[in-house]
Amino acid sequence: MKERLILFCMLLLCGIGVSRAQSGNAKDFDQKEEAIVQKLQQAVNEKNYKEAEKNGKALITLFKEQDENTQKKYSWLIQSYYYNLACFQSLLKKKGEAIKNLELAYDNGFQDYNHMMNDTDLDNLRSDKRFKTVLAKVKEVGDYLDILQKAPGYTHNERPDTLPRFEYINPNNKYLVEVRQYFKLDSVAGAGDELSKIKNILTYIHNTIKHDGNHESPAGSNIIKWAEACKGGARGLHCGGLAHVLKDCYLSMGFKARHISGLPQKYIGECHSINVVYSNTLDKWIWIDPTNNAWVMDENGIMLSVQEVRERLRDGRPVILNEEANWNNQQKITKEYYLDSYMAKNLYSIKADDVLLCPSDPNAENFFQAKYVVNDDTWFWQSPYQE
Repeated sequence: MKERLILFCMLLLCGIGVSRAQSGNAKDFDQKEEAIVQKLQQAVNEKNYKEAEKNGKALITLFKEQDENTQKKYSWLIQSYYYNLACFQSLLKKKGEAIKNLELAYDNGFQDYNHMMNDTDLDNLRSDKRFKTVLAKVKEVGDYLDILQKAPGYTHNERPDTLPRFEYINPNNKYLVEVRQYFKLDSVAGAGDELSKIKNILTYIHNTIKHDGNHESPAGSNIIKWAEACKGGARGLHCGGLAHVLKDCYLSMGFKARHISGLPQKYIGECHSINVVYSNTLDKWIWIDPTNNAWVMDENGIMLSVQEVRERLRDGRPVILNEEANWNNQQKITKEYYLDSYMAKNLYSIKADDVLLCPSDPNAENFFQAKYVVNDDTWFWQSPYQE
């Protein structure tokens, strides 16, 4: 439950494209919700689960009091409210109420099977047939690794002459020169080899701008202005904002880089943005995640691409998360959560610019309405130097 509580307090940790900077009713909801969440968090820290239950119910009441538009905008929150309430009630040995609220969490979109399986707060419920029924329903839609493993394959038949080329700004572009100077990236990158420079820039941005899912990115696309807005930790950026910042930093240093969005089979209000950087040393795009200061390796310590991580998750070969992976230098990120569950969910389809790569699955959603939908991973991940 602790992780789940953190998840909804931080917009499910890594949500992109979700605005919390609102006016009117939505702003009023934000302020009231934040006040209740603070009380709830304090109660949890003190293990005062009766008080936590009270505040959990208050969040649900607050949500139900909102107008239709506000409820629709924040529809993904209610599942976490019900889930957390079920955890508190389980700890208070209120089995019937806890299971009822787990059912309501599922009815409102809760799908995190891995979390539900491993959440010790629910141990008081596990022998109950009603709990097992809810768990089976969640597994069907939320066993993300199983869903990814059963996904159809790609189809290698794209015609490149019918599709746009991915384009990368020249590092001599005036804006990118300013980015390079502002962030002092030559010094940050260091004098080591290519991969060490990529890692150094990643860690610098991770440590300089915190992840903050509670706000949309500042206006415009100038990352210098974004960094200024985040100075002193007054605010941060959601995962999409961090990926945009890191992409421009890499481009300013002459690396080819993309901001990509990893998407689930069925969009449930949350996905995750990371970067890919083309390594000439490894001759492939490598996985780089500024939210979590993360990269992924094989059993020999070789950095992997998104394409390789996805296939290894599908066929069971090992994937290793770097030891440095963390969230805001506050919480260590584990391979079991990050890769086997969270990113297994968010690797069903992958979007870069206006192109969505998805398996040959007619049920895969184009939630963000990409202009081009392709099923050819070879084309999507082609070298940026390919003619």
